[in-house]
Amino acid sequence: MATSVVPAGRSARRAAAEDEKLVFETSEGIEPVASFDEMGLKEDLLRGIYNYGFEKPSAIQQRALLPIIKGRDVIAQAQSGTGKTSMIALTVCQLVDTANR
Repeated sequence: MATSVVPAGRSARRAAAEDEKLVFETSEGIEPVASFDEMGLKEDLLRGIYNYGFEKPSAIQQRALLPIIKGRDVIAQAQSGTGKTSMIALTVCQLVDTANR
C-alpha cells in the first residue's frame, strides 16, 4: 500500500497533472529535493518513512524540509493534505538527539 498526499476526491493521475501546473515562490538557492534518500535523513527515519508507505516527498516537503533542518527560517503555505504537518514531524525527528537524555 503506497501512501500519497493527494486530497480526497482527486485521483493520483489527476493530482500529478495538476501538480505540473503549480507555481512555486521560493527564496534564492532553494531547490526541490526529489527523494527522501537525497535529503540526508537518519537511516532509522528513512526506514520509518518507507515502512509507513511514503514513496516520495510532496512538493512542499521537497522545498521546505532541508531548509528547516539547516536552521533557516521558513514560511510554508500549501493546501490541506499536502504534507505540511508530516514535514514538521520529520524535521523534529531528524533534529532530536536520541543519544542525549
